[in-house]
Amino acid sequence: MIYSFLGCIIPMGTWKKILLWLGAAVVLSFGGCIAIMEYLFSDMCANTVFDQVQSPSGKYKAVLFQIDCGAATDFNSQVVIVDGGFDTSEPKSLPKSFFVADRDHGRAPAGLTRGPEVKLTWLSDERLELQYHQFARIFRSESDQRGVAVKYITFQ
Repeated sequence: MIYSFLGCIIPMGTWKKILLWLGAAVVLSFGGCIAIMEYLFSDMCANTVFDQVQSPSGKYKAVLFQIDCGAATDFNSQVVIVDGGFDTSEPKSLPKSFFVADRDHGRAPAGLTRGPEVKLTWLSDERLELQYHQFARIFRSESDQRGVAVKYITFQ
């Protein structure tokens, strides 16, 4: 069977080939755009360490840091406990935090991280006191990390 397009006579088998090539070109172009966007924007979030507090014997340290993913997210304060010799110069290597809070759209005043203020005090190698502002919005607050009991206190 023969079809006409803009005055050109094109056999049916050729139409199928043209449509298949056009479809493949669209799929490859779309996939290429996604791959380029992923490459350019995959590391949009930045971790920044603001403070490190050693336990009394130096066995552990509590690390106060922030994950900043741009203008769409509120400033936050996060805390993790790591071994005393852990190198925090590469913040992306920090384990999952046990405490995460933000300012709840400005209700809590800004601290060191521009997120809510957090104060860390080691009571012993097995006990950490974590103080945060009463209006901070808490997303995660675990009572134990790495065998260290965490005591939470709010302040005004």
